[in-house]
Amino acid sequence: MKGLYIVNPNSGMRILQVNAHTMARNMLRNGKLTECRFVYTQKGGDGFDAAAALKPGEYDFVLAAGGDGTVSEVVNGLMTSGCGIPLLILGAGTTNDFSTVLDLGTGPLALERLATDYYVREVDVGICNGRYFTNVTAGGMLTEIAHSTSPELKSVYGKMAYYAEGMRELGSFKLTSTRLRYISDKETIEEDTFLFAVANSTQSGGFSRIAPLAKLDDGKIDVCILKPFAPAEMIPLFNKIQTGMHPTDRNVKYFQTKKLRIELCNEEDSVAVDCDGENAGSMPLEISVAPEKLKLIVPRHSTKAKKLFTEWP
Repeated sequence: MKGLYIVNPNSGMRILQVNAHTMARNMLRNGKLTECRFVYTQKGGDGFDAAAALKPGEYDFVLAAGGDGTVSEVVNGLMTSGCGIPLLILGAGTTNDFSTVLDLGTGPLALERLATDYYVREVDVGICNGRYFTNVTAGGMLTEIAHSTSPELKSVYGKMAYYAEGMRELGSFKLTSTRLRYISDKETIEEDTFLFAVANSTQSGGFSRIAPLAKLDDGKIDVCILKPFAPAEMIPLFNKIQTGMHPTDRNVKYFQTKKLRIELCNEEDSVAVDCDGENAGSMPLEISVAPEKLKLIVPRHSTKAKKLFTEWP
């Protein structure tokens, strides 16, 4: 096997990046890996450039070691190149939603086992205004928190940086919302929106079940809209989101679609939006499921990963 390792040396908990080196060294030593190449990103776009330059069959797998932003760059590069090389993810960032929901290990032995005992599954990839995403496009409160948390704080404290920033925001909590228009393949609705998540998998922003019906191979995106709610309803509602019981809550609008346009009802308003942890720009948003599939390495014996697919070998 030949592997390309694309590593962000400045993301999240750096010990996980060391694990990528240990994994490669062990696999070279025991003959499971015959060749490996490391590419270290220095600035935004480096991960994309490395993956976009790949040709079919050049490597047996590409490992992306970094946060959601690094993984997003590599995914966009792989989809752009059309090389069809399977992706292995080492979540080494702050939240690592996509790698967590797929039950991907982070230790060197777990990674080595995954790289030799796995399924290659073709998964859906979303497109938001021309940018590919594997996990989620989101806007509203959670996005504001992600954008306002400094990279230095995230690097040192990981998820706790988001929680600390979230508590700071909730300390001055105001039930502000923006009226948005959602145009799906079935209907057009307008909702006062506190936050929204257009998800490909079940987890986003640390909420493990924000899109409980999502599958990675169903050709659909799941849309979860939180309407304005009373402060007293916040904790019960968030508890429902954590357990996946919120789609029927009166403060939630939940549906599945193959394509979606999101518009501001009032052009003077603004909403912070990100796409797999990266700033997605401004409204309107044109979101759909890419016709091409991403080849993804997933653990063969994971019950957790199995639940994300409509079919399992």
